[in-house]
Amino acid sequence: MKNLLNWIKLIRSGNLIIMLLIVWLVNQLLVAPFLEAAGIPDNINPVSFILLCLSIVASAAAGNIINDLVDEETDRINRPHKLIINKTISEKKARVAYVLLVSIAAFSALLLSIQLKSIYFFLITVVFNGLLWFYAKRYKQQFLVGNLVVAFLSAGLVLYVWLYDLLALIQDPIANSRLEPVMSMMIQVVMTYTGFAFLASLIREIIKDMQDLKGDFETGCRTMPVVIGISATTKLVWGLMALLLALIIWWQFLLFSSTALAAFGFLFVTDSLLLICAMQLSNQSDPQRFKRSSSLMKIVMLTGIFSIVFIHL
Repeated sequence: MKNLLNWIKLIRSGNLIIMLLIVWLVNQLLVAPFLEAAGIPDNINPVSFILLCLSIVASAAAGNIINDLVDEETDRINRPHKLIINKTISEKKARVAYVLLVSIAAFSALLLSIQLKSIYFFLITVVFNGLLWFYAKRYKQQFLVGNLVVAFLSAGLVLYVWLYDLLALIQDPIANSRLEPVMSMMIQVVMTYTGFAFLASLIREIIKDMQDLKGDFETGCRTMPVVIGISATTKLVWGLMALLLALIIWWQFLLFSSTALAAFGFLFVTDSLLLICAMQLSNQSDPQRFKRSSSLMKIVMLTGIFSIVFIHL
């Protein structure tokens, strides 16, 4: 039982559940209402949707494992109490699990591609896992590159689910023609949430680097706080937060204009949390400020994405 709990911690099962929730939200509450408005029936194939979820979850779990494998030395300095590799799970077992999960992800994506008659899902999954591997092995240790890769992959989740819905419909010429009148609005909504996920993830990754400054410095990682210092990094993060806040406010204006008042009001929670997170970073006397800010940014991401629930209320 204890060994099972260690594996659950290693693959970050809580984050995987959140990813599945986001997949369902985007598919059922973001895209489906536009299809309904276009008169396209919701005839989702349960098998293909399960394959979609399996490829996403297996890829993310594999990414978490390879990340911990590469970060073992740094984690011994930054968070020794949370160390799993070579403490509760051997490196050999972790590598076998990584290969197995990548294989499951690729095979699921291949079956999905065959079912939907589109090679894109298999190719995207291969690229996704390749980026996760290179991120852990090389990009993570480079200035800003690793942060951008993770932010891109986080934002790509929204686009990946949207692509699934489009490719499932594009083979039907009638559905394709019906979709045309709502396509521009659907693209606007999808890209707004994609941009939000990108910026929020980028901010959180930089804050996590600030939190891990000691271990990254001692192991030779060229992260932003190591290269330009905490003060300059904090100012950059504040600039990105201002950009993210501007995006949210712009989206709230559009929601208010379209009388989506529930989503408009709910996003004030996201605004408030983002401002609190920015204030936390300014408190230089608090050694826990980076950890607290990272946790707050995770909640910012969740509340922002969860606002999808309220758009059509």
